[in-house]
Amino acid sequence: MRSLILLTLIVLIQQSLLAQKENNQPSLRNFIQEIVNAAADDFAEIRGSQIGGEPGTIQFLSTKEIPGSIENKIVGYSGLKKTDWVWECKMKSVEKIEDLQSHYKKIYKELSKGSIKSNAKTYEPVSDYEHPSEMQRIWTNQFKVVTTKIMIDLVAEEQNYEWVIYLRVYNLENLAGFSN
Repeated sequence: MRSLILLTLIVLIQQSLLAQKENNQPSLRNFIQEIVNAAADDFAEIRGSQIGGEPGTIQFLSTKEIPGSIENKIVGYSGLKKTDWVWECKMKSVEKIEDLQSHYKKIYKELSKGSIKSNAKTYEPVSDYEHPSEMQRIWTNQFKVVTTKIMIDLVAEEQNYEWVIYLRVYNLENLAGFSN
């Protein structure tokens, strides 16, 4: 009887510690807020060391990393007159469409709950939520910073028989081909 009570007490303490740890981790929205703040400056303040990239690009590790993500980087796409910058986070890679849909929806809900503020600007979804399906190889839900041209893309993409979830942040105003 005594060992059963002790075991129950240990389990309760472990669950309590896990809950505290999860509550102490910054939310995804807080990280995105920092990334969006850096977008106006082409992410210069969060560029880490340069890494190899594909032809026509320059890539840097991001000094801001979302905990639990696979990769965080800043990609510059070389244009004729200037370089267009995108912050990209490879959030998760899964094999089953059901796992993708679950993770994707969780990330979408985290981004869309309430308002995300950056310099008194609010972020909101561009359109209603649509869940990824096997019918398409790529799926995107967008968020826009109200009164700016900063965009946040939540992307699900099939790559080599796996589904990958990305977050991308970019400033349309700084893109070379953008026109009002």
